[in-house]
Amino acid sequence: MRFYEYEAKALFARHGAPLLRGRLARTAAEAKAVAAEIGGPVVLKSQVLTGGRMKAGGVKFADTADQAESAAQAILALEIKGQKPRGVLVEQRAGVAQEYFAAVTWDGRRKLPVLVFSDMGGIDIEEVAETHPEHVAQVHLSTLLPFSPFKAKEAVAAVGVTGEDLNRLTPI
Repeated sequence: MRFYEYEAKALFARHGAPLLRGRLARTAAEAKAVAAEIGGPVVLKSQVLTGGRMKAGGVKFADTADQAESAAQAILALEIKGQKPRGVLVEQRAGVAQEYFAAVTWDGRRKLPVLVFSDMGGIDIEEVAETHPEHVAQVHLSTLLPFSPFKAKEAVAAVGVTGEDLNRLTPI
């Protein structure tokens, strides 16, 4: 099963994960309205079921609602790896001190879900895994047992995150 980012974030919200304000817009006018509602700087992200959005121009930043409308119009006209966007996720922009990447994907060889975590963000994650494997952890999960916070801590710690950062990231 694959999720668009906005669908995954709805699941995270239901389980109490801290998220920035935002929602899906299907038109540029709707993106403008969402940006005005949020107030202040926003990020707009193409909703496609593939990676490489940033490099393809599918992620843009806007300081005003008018800029958000223009950015959304450009994003909605894009095709990324053969996919037209389902919409644009408009979110409050956060100051980022450190970017992390976390995903659960399927390991076809082992026939198990795998938690992937990186302390180098998610851009070019496959390339990062090849060139800097010490910055990408893969922890296999059980298909029979419930997810354990210990597995999350194992993945986060495997890339060298320690102390307060480890404790703050693990519950998310």
